[in-house]
Amino acid sequence: MMQITNAMIYNNINNELLNESNSVYNLQDEISSGLQIMYPQDNPGGMVNVLSYKNSTALVTQYNSNVSIASNIGSLASSTITNAMQVVNQASSLAVEMANGTNTPPNNEAAAKQVGQMINELIQYADTSYNGQNLFTGTNLNLSSAYSSSTAYFSATTASGTPQTVKYKVYTYQGTDTSQNYQITQNETVTPTLTADAIFGNDPISTTTSNNPGTVAPSGLISVLSLFQSELENNVFQQNSAPVIQGIQNGLSAMTAAQATIGTVTERLNEQQTSYQTVLTNISQLLSQTQDVNVAQAMTNLTQAQESYQATLEASSNITSLTPMLLQYLK
Repeated sequence: MMQITNAMIYNNINNELLNESNSVYNLQDEISSGLQIMYPQDNPGGMVNVLSYKNSTALVTQYNSNVSIASNIGSLASSTITNAMQVVNQASSLAVEMANGTNTPPNNEAAAKQVGQMINELIQYADTSYNGQNLFTGTNLNLSSAYSSSTAYFSATTASGTPQTVKYKVYTYQGTDTSQNYQITQNETVTPTLTADAIFGNDPISTTTSNNPGTVAPSGLISVLSLFQSELENNVFQQNSAPVIQGIQNGLSAMTAAQATIGTVTERLNEQQTSYQTVLTNISQLLSQTQDVNVAQAMTNLTQAQESYQATLEASSNITSLTPMLLQYLK
């Protein structure tokens, strides 16, 4: 027969008080932190889920950040092209107007100044930046300007049908051929903008001279406008207007296509951003259900644990011969 000694009684009481004290402490810690799982030993299976939810949240948050940046870039690119198209539409109307009827040198000079302002505006649009980085220079984000210019010469025809050389500028794109990509899912990347040459056009550096002028008009929109300006200044635009008007229309078509391309990407980004917001909300709810404390229930459990602890203390004083000093220590 096992003999029950005072030491065994004391040990059992101490163990019971320790367990109930730990229960009180743990409940107080849960209420203070708001979490019911803080360490693997609290709930090994639950901790696995918590870590999985947190890893998923981090990954989705990173993708969502990429979506947000790409969306901002796409929106800025789209609005920039919209503004630029307004300028080009004005240039188109002016070209048609100046090609018809009889224009005096002062009329041509005034129109040439307008075209010069339009060229400056388009160059500024081509140099639009986002967070200090050029928007339309591809992966070469730190270019100060999307274009360089060089002097070119064009063989125009005067009203009397004689050749006349006019000097203008061609604008050559300086960036890379591909734009920066952003990964928005594990298997998908998007390009939220286009390069300036796809939007505003591009011409190679001119090799023409005053003695050997070109006979084919430039294709890049800004170069076409520069030729337009020069022909106005030299009072020969009416006789040479067709290539310029066609060049402006081609430029508008390219900008419209660019706008549509960027618009499609922006719609995709908006859809993905909405999807990620839903995913993050769902993961947050799952994490909360797994990890967060039901404060009301925890408060009830704490009260019960404290009452149980006090009851154990009182019961121990009735069934043992502990000294007052020891009882005071245990309390």
